[in-house]
This record gives sequence, C-alpha cells and structure tokens, in this order.
Amino acid sequence: MNVQVKKVYRNDYLNIISALFKKLGLPQLIDHLVPVDPQCQTRVSDAVQAIIYNLFDGRQALVHVERWAQEVDCEKLIRPGLHPSWLNDDALARHLDRLYEADIHKVISTCLIHIYRKEGLSLRAFHADTTDKTVYGAYESASLEALQITHGYNRHHRWQKQIGFGLVGNEDGIPFYGDVHDGNLPDKTWNPEVLSRVHEQLKQAKMEDEWIYVADSAAMTKDTLAQTKAANAFLITRGPSSLRIVKRALAEADSAHIPWSDPFTLAERNGATYRVWETSSTYEGHPVRLIVVESSALDQRKGKTLEKERTKEAELLREEQAHWERHPFSCREDAEQALASLKTSLRPRFHQVKAAVKEIVRPKKRRGRPKKGAEPEMETRYLLRLDVEFDQNAWEQARRKASRFVLVTTVPEEWKGQQMDAQEILKLYKGQISVEMNFAFLKDPFFTDEIYVKKPERVAVLGYLFLLALAIYRVFQRRVRQFITPEHPLKGAGGRKLTRPTGQAIFQLFQYVNVVLLELPDGRIQRSLDRSLTPEQRRILQGLGLDESIYV
Repeated sequence: MNVQVKKVYRNDYLNIISALFKKLGLPQLIDHLVPVDPQCQTRVSDAVQAIIYNLFDGRQALVHVERWAQEVDCEKLIRPGLHPSWLNDDALARHLDRLYEADIHKVISTCLIHIYRKEGLSLRAFHADTTDKTVYGAYESASLEALQITHGYNRHHRWQKQIGFGLVGNEDGIPFYGDVHDGNLPDKTWNPEVLSRVHEQLKQAKMEDEWIYVADSAAMTKDTLAQTKAANAFLITRGPSSLRIVKRALAEADSAHIPWSDPFTLAERNGATYRVWETSSTYEGHPVRLIVVESSALDQRKGKTLEKERTKEAELLREEQAHWERHPFSCREDAEQALASLKTSLRPRFHQVKAAVKEIVRPKKRRGRPKKGAEPEMETRYLLRLDVEFDQNAWEQARRKASRFVLVTTVPEEWKGQQMDAQEILKLYKGQISVEMNFAFLKDPFFTDEIYVKKPERVAVLGYLFLLALAIYRVFQRRVRQFITPEHPLKGAGGRKLTRPTGQAIFQLFQYVNVVLLELPDGRIQRSLDRSLTPEQRRILQGLGLDESIYV
C-alpha cells in the first residue's frame, strides 16, 4: 500500500483554541454581524480566526500571515476548503476595514456578551482598569473620528507612541467590556464614560439588576460617583491619600480606642494577613463607607521609601553629632540655649536622641612653645553631646502606618441577601488583580507584539481582536481550572504539580503535537497524529469535552 506523506503540520494547542472558538459559535456570530461578501473568497470570520490563531502562535505582521498559514492546518483550524494564499495581506486589510465600518466596538461587545451567556458567567461584580500599548509607524486617516495615536508617557514614564486599552471583566479575568481608545485619554475621564457603556451592554444582555464596579483610585471622582448611581451600580475603589476624608480616616485609625477586626487572610496559603476598621463619611454629596485596611505585606515601594528615610535620618544625626563636638561653647549659658534650640529642631522619626550639655576641662591652647617646667593653664568648655539610639517601636509603627490604605465604597452593608462587611469589600477589591493580569497578556510578546499597519482604523480593529483573543484565552483557562483541583493536580512541564495552571502552562503540554497529512493510494487525504497523546493531554481534552478529532 503506497501511502505518501504530503505535509506535516505543527498545530500543538491551536486546535484546542480553534475548537473552543467554534464551540462558542463565534464564527457564525461574526459572519452575521459582518455579512459575507459574495465577491470575496474569504469571510470576515476567516480573517478574524487567522489573526487570532496567529496571535496565539507568536504574532506575525499581517504581511507574513499568508506564509504562516501555509505552515498550519488551515482547513482544520478555520474551515474546509480554505486555501492559505487567500489569507494574503490585501485580503486581511480589506476585512479589517469591513470590521471597522461595521462598528468594531459593537461587534466585539456583542461577542463578549455572547460568551458570557454561553458560559453562564456571573454579572454581579466587574473589575475595571486601563493600560497603554506601544505602536510604531506613520498612521494616516482622513477621519477625525478615527483612533488618535498619540505620543505620551507610559506607566513607566517612557515617551512613546501609544494607544490605550480599557477592560472591564469578572473575577476570572474574562472581559465583559473592552475598548481601544486614544493614547492620551486619562483614567478620570474613562471611568464615568465606561460605566455608561457597561450599563448599556448589561441592558443588551437583558440584565438590569444592580452590580458592583471595582476600579483603582482614578475612579474616586464626582463624575464617576454620579455615573455609578445612574448606571444602577455601586462603586469600590481605593481612596487617594490626598483626599481629606481619607486623611481623616487614617488619622482616626491611630487612636487607641479603634475596634480593629481580628487578623484574617484571603488566600489559602502564603497570603498576607489583614485587619480592617470601618467608618463613614460623605464625598461630593454622596454617602460613602470608608474601610481602613492594614496589611502585613508592606508595599515594596513604600518599604524602600521608609528604608531611605531611616538611612538619611541616621546620617543627618551623625553629622549633627560631629558638628557639635567640633564646636564647643565657652560658657554654659550659650550651650544651654543651643541645647534648647536643638531639642526644638530635632524631630527624628526612627531614632531616640538624648542631648545634654557636657562640661570638659582641658589645657588651654597657647601659641608658641611652652616654658620649661611651666604648669599648663586649664580652661572649661561646654559640648553638646548627642546619644542616638534606633527606635524599634517607632520603626514598626511607621511600617504599620505605611501598610494601611483606605477603600471607599457605596455598596450597602447588606446587598442581595448577603452581608457586605469590610472583609467582603476587601475581598472584592483584591480581585482587581484579574484585570491587571490581562494587561500582562496584552503586552506579552508570546501573544502580542507592536502593531504595524498603515491606518489608525486598522490599529483599532487589531486592538479589539486582541481583546477577543484575551476573552478566549481566559475562558479556556477557566474551563481547565474547573476540573484541575488540589486533590487531582495537573502534571506540568518538568513534573511540576499544577493546581491552578495558567493557559501558557497548559499550552506547553501540547507544544510538540504534530499532524501528518497522508495521501492514500485512492487520492484521499487522511490526517494522523505523529505520536500518541500523553495521559495529561488526554485528560485536558476530555475535561474540555474534546478528543483527538480536533486534530484528525
């Protein structure tokens, strides 16, 4: 039997992403939102899938996607009959333009709502944040409404040409709302605007119940609070230390009578220990709850600042001590006056300083050589002596104060039959890490790289496709984590036991899965794996409701 090897494809984990994309019904939805052009060989959903799968496979510039498509099994990944040459850069560019004309924001928003419905995800609380992304090239557009790609300072204070990403998602990091906005849009402007848009998406999802909006300190504005109320939502944010009500709450927290809670942890192990105390106030006419949080994990930047202050203070005290030892006084009265002035001016934070006047009697210095046998003439001088000792208690107290922050919330103490005490509010706020981890995805070169296209409209569309890819990645990770437990961990690369594996760690397990394309004697084409799947690979596929058929 003469069987010939026609092609070997390195498909690894892309087939899983493709199967999930199709199980969610996204190709049909995209083609419904942007109808198929009968004059085109490809559909918009073909272009979207090619760009997203290419993004997961290392991210190539559009001009190289056609060549990349020749190295993967496009007919299995996207659809039967699709030829790689159809995915050339001109075809992809046309589809990007069609997506923009169809309102790319609406297209992706509809897809995200669809994902939430399919997955049965909770719409109770959402976390919001923004980030920036570097882009390169000269972008030209005749439209004033196009995405404004501007120069600005990023979060690391580097000058760059950039666009902005905004994300609102649940505790699993799955975006419910996303946008690509101008590179210089401030967070204080973005927050009230996005609250209104999320409210509209919730209406579209037939969900008009109350919900919680969690954001960073930029959300603590009059406009955001007003828009939160208008959007039928409640706010949880971190109060800026410059706010008067925050300063007052931190000052009151130092009082001895404050009833701090017992220490507790939020993580299962190796987590920080917290204490909380709650008070109330008003801000711009809105009643708010203020929750003072004390964490055992001192913020790294604040810790370094305290260390610098302590070192600088010790150096200054040593210099002060050396100065007074070099400059004695001739009379006690002058020394006492200098001592009183010194005690008033010295206000050390981390040291205890005891200053006193010390009388010394020493030989009086004379010019020339003294006469032989003459008794030296003595004089009395008065020194200021400083005894400096490190104050461990003051240091610990300063570290404790530095580890405190204030959460501001409009969530009532009881909501939907649940007690929303200070501990629950802190737990919701700490879930903010989920959206911050999404930014690592958007900036990780493994998934995304700088965007090279000619028009800002296409930059915007690619940005939105990044957000859709992020949603697929997070859904994939969530589904796997549902059947990977501490009792039944996953054996990862190097034999490591994984109880909450990341998507990347799962991808590594499928890194060397290859598909061989065989041509049978009768001309039929048959696909076959080049080796048997491992038990861990089979376990993941079974847990996802998949099998080897996604490859062959």
